[in-house]
Amino acid sequence: MIINQNTTLQDFIFQTDIFKIPENEIKNLFEKIEKLPIPEYISKIKVPESLDNLTFAELIELQELKTFEKMLFGAPEIIMHLKKEKLLKAKAFDVIRFFFFIKSEIERIAKLFEQIRYKPSEMEASAGINQIDNGIFGIIDWYARRMGIIDHDFAAKATQWTVVYACMKIDNTNAMFERKLRDSITKKSRKK
Repeated sequence: MIINQNTTLQDFIFQTDIFKIPENEIKNLFEKIEKLPIPEYISKIKVPESLDNLTFAELIELQELKTFEKMLFGAPEIIMHLKKEKLLKAKAFDVIRFFFFIKSEIERIAKLFEQIRYKPSEMEASAGINQIDNGIFGIIDWYARRMGIIDHDFAAKATQWTVVYACMKIDNTNAMFERKLRDSITKKSRKK
């Protein structure tokens, strides 16, 4: 069995399956692939430098890919419109390295959203604000209402996630300022 940088994804899958390669060997190979540079092209289609140009709907689609296989084949289709048939003919190392790139980009984006998450006050927390979680649809609904867009589907499909992120960051920063200002005014009025 010979797996090298020219092995197609189809041959890679076939060889690893037929020869029953031990999991630790596959893990070691994947660790080496992860250290390779991100490919410039896969099947003659340019690989993006980041996921910053994705729409919010595409980002949601990516986040819903929960298994290795779904991410391996689904991410290139969502991002680069590469179908499974073409991917199977592409170089395995490139496709697998792209998988690791996408995984790290999704983690980066999740951290960005986590950093701007609204931090409730003690009073808001005791009132139960942490029990309110409208999920992804809540974000789309908030953004659509904020921008005066009636069609939620259009809001998600026509807007880059970076725009949604920027609007959310602005609104959360403003909300935090307004809360601090109210608290400051309340404290001042109690002292009088």
